[in-house]
Amino acid sequence: MTKTDILSPADVTKLIKTFYDKLLVSSIKHHFIHLNLEEHLPRVDSFWNATLFPEHAYANNLMEKHMYLPLQKEEFKVWLKLFWESVDELYSGPNAETTKNRASSIAYIMQKKLLKD
Repeated sequence: MTKTDILSPADVTKLIKTFYDKLLVSSIKHHFIHLNLEEHLPRVDSFWNATLFPEHAYANNLMEKHMYLPLQKEEFKVWLKLFWESVDELYSGPNAETTKNRASSIAYIMQKKLLKD
């Protein structure tokens, strides 16, 4: 199967669903199983749409939403690995690469702020 790039909000939704399907059966699922996915996933979609497509906006504070998570350094690696796997499984192209690069930056910044290292 030939992969396309992430080209639309529907592609973002597919990516986020694939990622959360992996996340919720992973070694770090305990941080996320309490989420109301009907409320949470549209927010995640909104964030990634705003990241990729200039016509979309995201008005929430990403760090504020995650400050309570007691993620450890190794758990950030799991999160990022699962995210990259999800992108690579579904998409290929400039937006897919941008998405992976932004996820890496987000994981790095969150790790620095949450773990203060």
